[in-house]
Amino acid sequence: MNERTREVKKARQPMPRYGIAEWFGKDIIAMTPEERQRLGRLAVAQHDGRALTKAPTCPFLASLIPSARCHKKGGVCSIRKYGSGLDPVDGENVATTCPSRFLQSDGLDKSLFAWISEKMLNIRNAIIVKETPFLKKIADGTRPSKREEDITTEVEEKEKNAGRIDWILVNPVTITASELEWCAVETQALYFSGQKMRLEFDAYAKAPSAVLFPTGKRRPDYRSNGPKRLLPQLEVKVPVLRNWGKKIVVVVDRFFYSNMNKLIDSFPRARSDNERRDNADIVWFIVDYDEKLNLKVVEVIYTSLDNSRIALNATEPLSKSDFTENLIRVVKDTSKSNKVFKVLGEVAHK
Repeated sequence: MNERTREVKKARQPMPRYGIAEWFGKDIIAMTPEERQRLGRLAVAQHDGRALTKAPTCPFLASLIPSARCHKKGGVCSIRKYGSGLDPVDGENVATTCPSRFLQSDGLDKSLFAWISEKMLNIRNAIIVKETPFLKKIADGTRPSKREEDITTEVEEKEKNAGRIDWILVNPVTITASELEWCAVETQALYFSGQKMRLEFDAYAKAPSAVLFPTGKRRPDYRSNGPKRLLPQLEVKVPVLRNWGKKIVVVVDRFFYSNMNKLIDSFPRARSDNERRDNADIVWFIVDYDEKLNLKVVEVIYTSLDNSRIALNATEPLSKSDFTENLIRVVKDTSKSNKVFKVLGEVAHK
């Protein structure tokens, strides 16, 4: 094979793509070909509106609710980037796509909630409360018009995610005390954009197979989950919790964190983590996957709402000179007739 032929073959190799990392709680690489086909058929049936009750037990949610079944249609817990050799791409982070994935307890020295309990409440075993209502409707006793009902429905949809706290950890010793000790916990997974995962389900459902190169092109969608989803929740919840004297923990994975601006520790001169915690609005727990896809806490950052807002936006204004240079370039570009217009002269009155 000559050098030219090698170059052509290399050029034809597909670019790495995101595919399934964990499926219904299991590493897809560790499955047998028959398991992949069985789960492919189950995922297809779920997407067709069938077999939702036949989902297997979620090993992560079952750590709290015994025998809890996977509640995510299609069962994809996380995704990762695969190269043309069908191996995961080195150095690329696994992206969590289901919030229940953060609840892993097996294979760990301690669970995520145990870590949070120690850091936030100075205890090991807190009481865990799921999905606690946080917002309530304001009713004035008048019947809304149809237009008002439509607007209310739209607002409710946008605020639904901010209307509950994912998890609350309670210090059981303080149940009968004058002040209940607790902290809020929000877990943020990622959606993805691009072609649907149904393409993968169909491919695996056809026959027993090894791990397949991803059929569809997709990528984890940070902006839909960071600035557009998580930030509005924090904007609503943090000021209220701050007034109550309570803290909020945010749990994200390394992939999510790597897409943020630098998250600044607001209290670098604090003498202890307890001092940092007491002064923080938000405590970020960053988790990552090891080679066996076990979760581990890799960093804890104590910070403010303002610093979190800057970090989540992951953007910053252009300098005035860069903006001006770009504006002049657009104005001078004669091909931009659909963007650049001249002000019409005064219209004569008849």
